[in-house]
Amino acid sequence: MPRKKKKKAITIESSETKILSGLILFILGLIVLISPFMQNHSSLFDQITLALGYAAIAWGTLTIYLSLALLAKKKKFFSVKQSVGLLFFSICLNILLSFWLIEEQLNDTEALRGAGGQLGKALHLSLNGFVGSFIEIIIILIVLVISFSLITATPLQQIFEFLEDSVPEGKEKEGTGLKGFLKKLSSPELPEDVKIENGDEAEDDIKVESEEEVQRRLDNILATDDSAEEEKQVEEDLVKQVPVPEDTEEKEPEGPKFPNWQFPEAEILQKPEIKEQDKEVYKDKAKVIEATLKNFGIDAKVVAVAIGPTVLRFSLSISVGVKVSRIKNLSNDLALALASQSSSVRIEAPIPGTSYVGIEIPNPTPNYVYAREMITRLRKEEDKYELPLILGKDITAKTQIKDLAKIPHLLVAGATGTGKSVAINSLLTGLLMTKSPDEVKFIMIDPKMGVEMAIYNGIPHLLNPVITDSEAVINALQWTIDEMMRRYRQLKQLRVKKLTEYNKKVGYLAMPYIIVVIDEMADLMLTSGVDVETKIQRLAQMGRAVGIHLILATQKPTVNVITGLIKSNIPGRMAFAVATNMDSRVILDESGAETLLGNGDMLYKDQTTPKALRIQGTNTTTEDSEAVIAAIKEQLAEEEPSYSDDLTEAIEKGPQESLKGGPKERDPEFEKALSIVISNQKASASFLQRKMRIGYNKAARLIDQLHQAGVVGPQDGSKPRKVLITSPDQISDKLKEDDSETTEE
Repeated sequence: MPRKKKKKAITIESSETKILSGLILFILGLIVLISPFMQNHSSLFDQITLALGYAAIAWGTLTIYLSLALLAKKKKFFSVKQSVGLLFFSICLNILLSFWLIEEQLNDTEALRGAGGQLGKALHLSLNGFVGSFIEIIIILIVLVISFSLITATPLQQIFEFLEDSVPEGKEKEGTGLKGFLKKLSSPELPEDVKIENGDEAEDDIKVESEEEVQRRLDNILATDDSAEEEKQVEEDLVKQVPVPEDTEEKEPEGPKFPNWQFPEAEILQKPEIKEQDKEVYKDKAKVIEATLKNFGIDAKVVAVAIGPTVLRFSLSISVGVKVSRIKNLSNDLALALASQSSSVRIEAPIPGTSYVGIEIPNPTPNYVYAREMITRLRKEEDKYELPLILGKDITAKTQIKDLAKIPHLLVAGATGTGKSVAINSLLTGLLMTKSPDEVKFIMIDPKMGVEMAIYNGIPHLLNPVITDSEAVINALQWTIDEMMRRYRQLKQLRVKKLTEYNKKVGYLAMPYIIVVIDEMADLMLTSGVDVETKIQRLAQMGRAVGIHLILATQKPTVNVITGLIKSNIPGRMAFAVATNMDSRVILDESGAETLLGNGDMLYKDQTTPKALRIQGTNTTTEDSEAVIAAIKEQLAEEEPSYSDDLTEAIEKGPQESLKGGPKERDPEFEKALSIVISNQKASASFLQRKMRIGYNKAARLIDQLHQAGVVGPQDGSKPRKVLITSPDQISDKLKEDDSETTEE
């Protein structure tokens, strides 16, 4: 017969006993904890309160903490030090609450219940009779500090340092007074044979100064007050030690020109107009949505309604087995049933982070987002952003502010009249209201003869007046590339990786951010697409580390304007209402922008957002922009703004010398490209790329040189360029003229 297993005897160490004891302690602790608030409900609570007073709260907490040690399997929830600290705190609380009672109150049971109870009375009288009132309160305070240290695991030295820093400095000598006494307590003297090493110092060639030399040097610095000059000299010596290439002459960084810059007040902006929302209307629309879907055999329930500034989003919970595509295909039917102001509703399936389907319709009582409330919110958390962009409010009315330094470039696109230009002004207003001319510089390009950006002329943030000539844009972009490379050389000299580290090491804003704002990309791509595209591509790839960022806008979101190379290097996208689904995919790589409402309604996407966010853009009126610009110009004291002479000179030089067609500047394979184009009577960069087996950039450069030589015509959208000659002899006379001009130069 199999032996029967003996049952283990229940001991103190067994789990059943621990759990039972823990439950008893937990119930007991809970009773003690609530007894001061329940003393009139039963005699048990009354007796506990009489014994412990209001210190019963601390004793109850201690008992519950001890019960968790028995109930929890893992010991990480229990600490002996914390339990001892709670015990000390409970005893001190009993004595402290009884310390303030007079003799008559110590004999009154009601007074004891409202103080430290009978336990507090006994401890107080014993301690007071032994050491007196003054020493008693000192002992209580010291034990409270020790209990705080045990409960929170805060070292006593850290507590003394906090007390030391809280004592104001006096004119007394070091080592005297209360602060000196606390310093001696928290910083005991070290033995002479203990070596203190500083990890920031070099391992060799360290000069050790005696105490007399150190004191003498400090006295000299304080007497002459030129410590700042010494720091500056150390930085100059550091820069001199780094070798600089002989063929580069870098300019010395200038000091800040606007050290006392005052930002315009938010009160100069237009006040927001807030309309009351009728929640009953939203409930009725929720019922319409549920009834419409039920008519098509879909069982769904509206579980939440998000009230955005201009859009309502109904969160639908659908039954298991229902395809999401069925709901998406019913967008027009839902729009008809809801009498939507737009032709269709937008369906988001699923809502990010939830298991619900979102149905978005226009808000019957819209509340637009104003620049004033966005600036007010931004200034409360201004330190979080290096280059803040005030976008607007999302569909849950949450403020959306992004950092251009992290994006790091932004593409704004949408049809005419959908809010694109207002969005650009809002972004610029947010930067001007929070960044001084020493922190941010702008290069603004407006091919539409400056009708949008002309108002910004004259502010000190500009490196050059707003550029309206399309031919000067290439030179401005080339100067920006040269500035980018110059900044990289400066970063290399100080051995830093980005602009913020460079400014921190130099000690002031020696290198400001540069933001290139192009209002209309389509016109530039039409006139000189290859040059603009390659330069924007290079700036987008390398500009972030040295603080150069791009904001590009267009009202023609086609593949000829927003090319693949531009999109691949610009992760930030702002899509306003467009005409077709294809335009939405060009901007966002997904559909949705074709269902937007206009008037600032947009979809925003960057590398941190898995799906596009629907945001109501900030409404910055022309009056708001003019008020901000006027407030900025007032600080110039009628002085003319100082633009960049280097940029002005680069713009005035005209087309690059490499594109003039001279034989010395032409590519070595120019003749081969000329022969291929003439023999095939066809010319394009991709065509030369295939025939000559070369890269795209080189092929595009050869096409530009052929155009300058009069071989091919100008670019006409995506069509191949027209070949203007049939024989190389037809341009021989022009080549000879170019040779003679080059020789004379």
